[in-house]
Amino acid sequence: MIKAKKLFSKSLYIELAIAVCISVLLGAICYFFLARLSVDVSSSKWYENTYKEYKINSLIDNLQTFIYEESVNSGDTSPLNDWYDSHPRAFFYLKKDNSIIYSSFYNPGYAETTIDADDAEFKENVDIYSDYFPEQTTRTLRLTDCEVTLCLFTDIQYSLYSNLLRLSIAISAFISLISIILFVRNKIHYINDVTQGIRILEGGNLDYQIPVKGNDEISQVAESLNSMRIALDQQMKNEKQALQANNSLVTALSHDLRTPLTTQMGYLEILKEHHYNSPEEMDKYINTALNTCHQIKEMSDRLFEYFLAFDPHPERPAEALEEYDGVALFMQLISELSLPLEAQGFSFEFEEPKDTFNIHVNMNDILRIFNNVFTNIDKYADETEPVRIRIFHDNENAVLSITNKIRKEPRKNESAKIGLISISSLMKRQSGASKTRTTKDNFTLELKFPIRNEL
Repeated sequence: MIKAKKLFSKSLYIELAIAVCISVLLGAICYFFLARLSVDVSSSKWYENTYKEYKINSLIDNLQTFIYEESVNSGDTSPLNDWYDSHPRAFFYLKKDNSIIYSSFYNPGYAETTIDADDAEFKENVDIYSDYFPEQTTRTLRLTDCEVTLCLFTDIQYSLYSNLLRLSIAISAFISLISIILFVRNKIHYINDVTQGIRILEGGNLDYQIPVKGNDEISQVAESLNSMRIALDQQMKNEKQALQANNSLVTALSHDLRTPLTTQMGYLEILKEHHYNSPEEMDKYINTALNTCHQIKEMSDRLFEYFLAFDPHPERPAEALEEYDGVALFMQLISELSLPLEAQGFSFEFEEPKDTFNIHVNMNDILRIFNNVFTNIDKYADETEPVRIRIFHDNENAVLSITNKIRKEPRKNESAKIGLISISSLMKRQSGASKTRTTKDNFTLELKFPIRNEL
């Protein structure tokens, strides 16, 4: 049932067509029952015992009133034509003695003013009207100059049925129209809800979710707006985080730079003024100033990495990439950067692939990536456990996986805390990706490089 509903509710055109069909069906069902009810009412005991007598008496009273108002007399019955015109299904004639002084069976302006009641043509007309109008009533009416006998031919039952049938048609059409209006009204209300949601989003409330109702074009617009809202909200959060990180970096660097710069300036002033007592003391001051230069260089490198990490267009053009043997390149960089760590007590375990592969990378970026990786090992890895390095590949990607045990206390503090972000950004420059996994004791970094196979 749900699948069928989704199938037939993917377009406003289909929904409108279904709504029209349902409305017409409801109207037809309503008309069927009302038509049956009209037949039952027009043939009911209420009609026979109450309504028929009431309508006949109303007609006769209305005619009698008309006679009084128009002063109709037996010598001039022509005003009765006006009453007949306003009651076309009430046929009658007036009889005085044995003469017919008025008959609606004939056209107005008929030459004869009176007709003999025994006239053959007149009797034939009476018989014809008797067949079509079975309800016949005879009453006494009072003209202005005499009393006459009224013979009334009418069909109250057919008139009642016709009126009820017309009412049934009107009610059925009204129900069909109301059904379509309700459908359109729901859609208009939903459009208003979506419009109100857009106004709320325009006001800056990105937490508001526009309701999604149905599965048509309007609901698709609502879903798209919600997706756009989420993306915009995430973008604004990222920008806010980037701004906070920028402020934190500027604050940290301004604090970190102030101390070595002050120290360096102090020792340079001492050297400039020759305020030292021996060559050994001078060498000490020079070494201290040189160390502060290294500190300043390291901080400036962090600043560069920060702006690299938040580069909005990180990927390098194809002409900036060069082709290398992946295994040879990785092993060369690992062997060079691992030597200082091995001197500090670190050990490394390698798992090399059985065959080689080619990758396209930028050498400067690769050097920064590996420098960051081994700097993190130096800071955060526990030298009592070996660092496990695994190189493997499939038909599309080569992966360098590095796993180390996490040191309880890092060797050094990193002010900016953006080493992994920088690695991720540098990997994107090579059309690659980085992924980290942290357990209770171990940290794993995976660098994924696309393999460029030559056809």
